[in-house]
This record gives sequence, structure tokens and C-alpha cells, in this order.
Amino acid sequence: MISENDLISLGILRRTHYKDLPPFIFVKRDGLFVPYRSEDCPLLIGEEAFALLSDMQEEGDEALTWQDLEGYELWDRNEQGEWIRAGVIVSVDESTINTLATLEDGRMLPLHEDFIMEIDEEARILRVQLPFVL
Repeated sequence: MISENDLISLGILRRTHYKDLPPFIFVKRDGLFVPYRSEDCPLLIGEEAFALLSDMQEEGDEALTWQDLEGYELWDRNEQGEWIRAGVIVSVDESTINTLATLEDGRMLPLHEDFIMEIDEEARILRVQLPFVL
């Protein structure tokens, strides 16, 4: 039986076309993770989808999730190209369509792959370039 530890959340399904999904995705039904073929995504719009960790990582690669970024320092690149320390990520909220990071001072910032410039796992630093000035 598949447990939540075997899976990674892909988020809420919002579109009917998914090109980079593994062959099977899972949706939680009555406390169990039920497998669906990826081509069934249009039937699952609005549901939270999960994938097997083993399907999402290359051999020898450990998947980094949004939740793993808690405790990371967040640095933003300003318009002059300088890195400005924004704060430490204390929590990550994936319950809405936009993943949000809450910093130690209470500010909430969007997290999106397009904004990420670099992740330094060893130093626990996330460098982003946000589309707005902090």
C-alpha cells in the first residue's frame, strides 16, 4: 500500500493539458491514495495530485520540496543586480493556487520556479528574483 511518505504533492490540478507528469498520479480518496493515469487529468481538475517520489527524481537525486525551504534564508536580487537579504522562511503554504512563503517578519511572498535563481542547499540559502521590489 502506498503511504504519504512515498509521494510528493504536485499541487492542485488546474489545467487539462499536462506534459511533464509521470505515467501515474495519485489522488487521496477516503484516506487512501488512488492511482490514475496522467491522461485522466481533465477528470481530476480541482483535486490535489501526488506522484511517487521515485517517478519524480533521477537516480541519485533527492527531490527538494517547497516545505524543505523552511529555515532557508531568502535573498532577492534588486533592479541593480544586488542581493538583498529578505529574511528567513518560517513556513510555506501550498493550500492555494499560489505557493506562499512566510518570512520571520510576517511578510508573505510567492514561491514559483520562475523566480528562483539559485538554491544553495549546503548554506540553506534561496536566491530569487521577484517581479516586484521588496
